[in-house]
Amino acid sequence: MRRLVGMEIVDEDASNVNVQFLLDATTLSPDKILKRMSSIALGMFRDTINTFTSNDKSVLQTISSRDDEIDRQYFLLVRLIRSAMVDKKLATALNLGNIDILDYRLAANLLETAGDTIVELANSIPDLDISKSEMKKLYDIAAEIENIHEKSITSFIENNRLLAIEAISIQRSYQKKISDILSSLGPKKQVSIQLLDLVYTLEKLARCWGDVADLVKPVYSSS
Repeated sequence: MRRLVGMEIVDEDASNVNVQFLLDATTLSPDKILKRMSSIALGMFRDTINTFTSNDKSVLQTISSRDDEIDRQYFLLVRLIRSAMVDKKLATALNLGNIDILDYRLAANLLETAGDTIVELANSIPDLDISKSEMKKLYDIAAEIENIHEKSITSFIENNRLLAIEAISIQRSYQKKISDILSSLGPKKQVSIQLLDLVYTLEKLARCWGDVADLVKPVYSSS
């Protein structure tokens, strides 16, 4: 129940619990909910990669609980989208067409996946046994994802196709860089599984944001 925003227990006995969604859907905004999910994810990501260059790893213990809030917002957005699908007046009030509803559902799922991926990243760091100079290189590689994140979310919410194309281009370049890194690490037997998993996790996270930007609709000029 703690993960379900707006759901309250209205009746219960020894074997049953009845809950009801009490929020007014017309007061909610898909954009704001998505921005909230994005903001939490970005904060989690920044705090996680900062531990690459810090001796204090205590913040990693908070990442999983912060992801719970992304899950809560995800539930709220999915609930709102479902309501808009069956209530055309609500969809009109929220300025959501059928394609918009589908896109928001996909974007919400991608952000929820991104939150889970950041938790995976945080959990992998304590087991990583590499030098400080290598950790600094990892930090520099990971920090590039932030640019993809911000451009992708902004392009989706503002329906800015040019910005989306820029975000996708950066993500593809980043993916090539990750592939080159993996290729350079591959033949080395001393490379740890933990390091390879971490690099793959960064690639997965960047792909989540690139997929968000890919949802932005092309704008066709009328002739």
